[in-house]
Amino acid sequence: MMRKRMWTALSAAAGAVALSLTATPASASTAELPSFRVGIQLSDDRGRTQFGAEQFTRYAKFGNSVSPWAGDANGYDPDAVLIDLNTTPGSQLGRTDFRIGAQAMDGNGHYGPVQYSPWASEGGGESPVATDDNGYDPDKYRLFLDSRAWPISAPLLDFRLSVTVVDGPTSGVAAVTPWASQGGGRSEFAVDDNSYDFDGLKVGIEVQ
Repeated sequence: MMRKRMWTALSAAAGAVALSLTATPASASTAELPSFRVGIQLSDDRGRTQFGAEQFTRYAKFGNSVSPWAGDANGYDPDAVLIDLNTTPGSQLGRTDFRIGAQAMDGNGHYGPVQYSPWASEGGGESPVATDDNGYDPDKYRLFLDSRAWPISAPLLDFRLSVTVVDGPTSGVAAVTPWASQGGGRSEFAVDDNSYDFDGLKVGIEVQ
């Protein structure tokens, strides 16, 4: 009976190790991941025309920050959006926890509330939908990056960011950045099912 129990325990441990090796895209720990900021860019026509200026938060290690407002080139009803995990070579994140948020605006003052993802230490995930005060075709968006000390003993091995656009009740396909351990970078442009005038967006963190 003792021999059977030991074999069961060893098999479970081996399975856990195998799962860890296959599930994580990198072997870095929290302290070894690069410092980063978050960018957003909007455009029209499936991300092919009317590109607005990309706007960035500050870097996570400098504390809470918010980007300037981003819109497409004419500042009116964008069709597509990307998110940018913008890393700094040689600068490390350290034991920093973070979450990202988004806020929408229509016209010159019709704001919606800031919507945040869960913290990375909580397993990440998507924010609720960020939209304007009437939930219809916002013109501009800005991003928030909040940081704090890493609160748990388990390290963050890797992460990437996502953005998903929403039109009415329907969500498009999430566009994701490369992993932080791979240097981060920009996602593809995210669009809704008709690639036209989306009503809001969700931002997210995927962790390993």
